[in-house]
Amino acid sequence: MVRKRIKTKTQLELMKTKKELGIALVHQLCPVCTKEMDSSILMNTKLSEKEAKSIERLDGIIQWSKEWCKECDDMKTKGFILIGAVEAKTDDATNPYRSGNIWVVKQEVADALFAPHGAPKSGVAFVDVTIASQMQLPDVNLKA
Repeated sequence: MVRKRIKTKTQLELMKTKKELGIALVHQLCPVCTKEMDSSILMNTKLSEKEAKSIERLDGIIQWSKEWCKECDDMKTKGFILIGAVEAKTDDATNPYRSGNIWVVKQEVADALFAPHGAPKSGVAFVDVTIASQMQLPDVNLKA
């Protein structure tokens, strides 16, 4: 004898809620070194199908983290961080083409580099690889 499962009203309501839930896994990168960091789980808190679909569209995307990875945080305590960039290959000034270089310099060096305004308060900035080469920073990747 085969039994059919009869869904109760509560079970039907739960099935409807699943369509309205909307969950996404978002991957985050360190904004300094671009290393993959923890991922975040986003959930729809409005419990509407429209909002659930907008959350589900974010599933799998990669975005910049608001926090730095531990290694970059440690570098920041040693000085000012310069990230190598290639100005000639940069299409978007808010996201420069990276050379793969990261240097830590003394705060005085950064202040001199960004004179007369001084170095950014964030403790990190992009520097074109040709300027980095002129500064004689080590291992400048001019072929990036």
